[in-house]
Amino acid sequence: MEKRILITEPMGEARIGEPLRVGVPFACGELETVEHLVLSDAVGAPVPVQAAALKQWKDGSVKWALLDFTATVPGGGSVDYTLSRGETRAADGPAPITIITGDDEWRIDTGAALFHLDTRQMRPFTRVMAAGRDGIAPSGGSCFLKLEDNRTLAPFIERVHTESPGPLRAIIRLEGRFGPAGESSPRFTSRIHFFSGTSRVLIEFTLLNPRPAVHPGGLWDLGDTGSLVFSGLSCHIPLADGSVDEIICSPESGMEPARCLNPDDGLSVYQESSGGANWQSPIHRDRTGLVPMALRGYELNLGNGAPSSGERATPLVWCGTGERGVSVVVPLFWQEFPTAIEADRSGLSIELFPARFPGRHELQGGEQKTFTMHLDFAASPAGLNWARAPLNAVVDPEVHRRAGVLMDLPPAEGADGDGPDLVDRFVPGPEALIRKREEIDEYGWRNYGELYADHEAVYHRGDAPLISHYNNQYDPCAGMYRKFFATGNPLWGRLAAELARHVLDIDLYHCDHDREEYNRGLFWHTDHYLDAGLGTHRSFSREHLKVKDPRFCGGGPGAEHCYTSGLMIHYFQTGDPAFRDAVVSLAEWAIRSLAGPFTVLAAMKRGTRHIAQLRRVNGGIRPLFPRYPLTRGTGNTINACLDAYEVGGGDRFLERAEELIRGTLHPDDDIDARNLLNAEIAWSYTVLLVAVAKYLDKKRELGRFDAGYAHARASLLAYAEWMLRHEYPYLEKPEILEYPNETWAAQDLRKSVVFYHAARHAPPELRQAFVERGKYFFTAASQELSRHVSSRFTRPVALMLQNGWVGSRLGHQIPSVLPETIPEPSGPPTPRLGIGSVAARIAGDLFSAARVTSLRREMSWLKARLG
Repeated sequence: MEKRILITEPMGEARIGEPLRVGVPFACGELETVEHLVLSDAVGAPVPVQAAALKQWKDGSVKWALLDFTATVPGGGSVDYTLSRGETRAADGPAPITIITGDDEWRIDTGAALFHLDTRQMRPFTRVMAAGRDGIAPSGGSCFLKLEDNRTLAPFIERVHTESPGPLRAIIRLEGRFGPAGESSPRFTSRIHFFSGTSRVLIEFTLLNPRPAVHPGGLWDLGDTGSLVFSGLSCHIPLADGSVDEIICSPESGMEPARCLNPDDGLSVYQESSGGANWQSPIHRDRTGLVPMALRGYELNLGNGAPSSGERATPLVWCGTGERGVSVVVPLFWQEFPTAIEADRSGLSIELFPARFPGRHELQGGEQKTFTMHLDFAASPAGLNWARAPLNAVVDPEVHRRAGVLMDLPPAEGADGDGPDLVDRFVPGPEALIRKREEIDEYGWRNYGELYADHEAVYHRGDAPLISHYNNQYDPCAGMYRKFFATGNPLWGRLAAELARHVLDIDLYHCDHDREEYNRGLFWHTDHYLDAGLGTHRSFSREHLKVKDPRFCGGGPGAEHCYTSGLMIHYFQTGDPAFRDAVVSLAEWAIRSLAGPFTVLAAMKRGTRHIAQLRRVNGGIRPLFPRYPLTRGTGNTINACLDAYEVGGGDRFLERAEELIRGTLHPDDDIDARNLLNAEIAWSYTVLLVAVAKYLDKKRELGRFDAGYAHARASLLAYAEWMLRHEYPYLEKPEILEYPNETWAAQDLRKSVVFYHAARHAPPELRQAFVERGKYFFTAASQELSRHVSSRFTRPVALMLQNGWVGSRLGHQIPSVLPETIPEPSGPPTPRLGIGSVAARIAGDLFSAARVTSLRREMSWLKARLG
């Protein structure tokens, strides 16, 4: 077993001992334990490696391993590191990190520095000893949140624990609140990374507003009374007396450093806007409706002299004497503006939300933001320069293909026999998606990482650009990660990671006190063909009322917009438990959202809808009455349950996925009665069928060929046979479509995916028919997409990232995955709408709700509806 990890240097500067973290997949049975992993550099010398198993196969062997190590790479060059299997870990490394816990402080000894961590108040450090001297003043650091009325709130730690104990990298997690305890108090989380043998730390700091948005009338504008409005957030590091004779700032990589020879005068670098051509784009409007920024780019001040300016800064600031001092780098300084760093003889301040910004900062209800900063307490003036553009570590694409962890990888670029990936016909590399950010200036702390929904602007008229956000619809995060694994292009990985962070911080509703079907959910994308207005990433704005009937506004999170696979993959790449927890909580939320709140009042309301549905039936054949709809909402929930199971949520999620499948479709259904050819209403049934196929693959992986497997397989084949006889490319009947555009052709790709999976699970007499029909839909969709210039827009590209891989698979022999014996499916087919089925549904709902509800829960449900 040998696995190649290619490491490249992007800045033209040699790297020595730079820390790296990467997730590596393994085939079933390939690696019994991570203790057997050995890492070697380009000349075969052993390299110390810290490994953790994030996921195991059913036999207990490693499925995903998370590696920490350091790499040495020549400037502008690349090296191959090799991962292999050995009986013992072969390399001697630096002394392991030691963590000493206490009531008031923890001490973390890296061998090169001793960090004193306050466990009562977020400073984060009260003392740092590095290179034989104190790195900070005895007063210790400080952080504070300054409110709109200039009150200052200190951060109090409520929980501290070791997330990762080392020995090469140790992560301490701090959680707490700003100001007095209370449900509405601003919250924070900080993950502090320590590295063996160094005086460096990596700090991730997250500020959260846990309050619910009020969203009157289903509108989610800035300025909502649930928002947290404040003027600044900063962290201050006081420097020891006599430790600063000079301050140096290099605002941009490759730029000559600016020197502040009199530290008493101080130095500051402040990024107010992106510095791009569209830096005053309406994307940056605040709650007043105005764009507050007045400065293009950044401003650098050295003492009392005239300030200089530039467009995009990623500053390295160093304070010290001789060749030793304290350095700081904020890697996304300009991308996540506004940001600032100030320094003088007394200390160093990192302003994550600068007080000098012309407007006020606003975190909407349930919104959070995470910032990352690197600090070195015994650095040379240029010693932290690498943090501006860290090394790229790429696992050989062949490793991913052989591991078989991800079954839907696209073909490699230019791979013999596979042909190019469909995405590559319309997107000339990930750089094209990066360039799209410039069109509306998709930058700033709330927007960076998001995809511009340029397809929504096709009917837009006017000089100002239409602002529209995509919010990960169809999971381009997972699609970009799959492209990264398949091609080894690090830009695909960067795009995926940035989108994952954006989704976690901005698009998820981090709230527990709104409606049950909203709490912890994922917001819808911006409403179709409308400017986002002041709704930012939350669908509906009061500005929409000028052109939209308020009865059709509602916004909020919804199960039909639940995408978890990209977040799951990001967890396996980074080990960050926040992404694992997000996958689990999204699955739980999607189930709540789909089934509805479990209160008696909510069950009664659902019952009235069922009765109204029954009354609307006037003779003829009664429609089917499934417990769950045959839509992408159910399909996405099944997918979320499978992802939650994968990250360690337990068998309950696998069981819930089976329950959802049984409650939605059956092999003996009267499929014609489901009206699936009504494309505008029923198009998303194919999303559910793809989720059923994913469930079958998971059951097959686990060797559980039980009644649930039999029911799902027979249902998939029954619906696929119906598709053989009835389905057609959507744009063959444009007259029944509201907007007959390229997106319908991209949706046709998913029909090919359904046929591909049906072929894998079909008996021999059906397999070839499914394959041929899959090829037909893929060819038809590809040709139709090629006829539209708009096929390069974000929505069709996201669909191609999700489904385009199937083309290369259909061109090869498709192996059968049938087990030796398959039990017969059981249970009655989906019931028809009738008095008996409605009465049984209402009675069951009321009984289930009565078992789990309480008076407080009932009142909370009622209050949310009357509010």
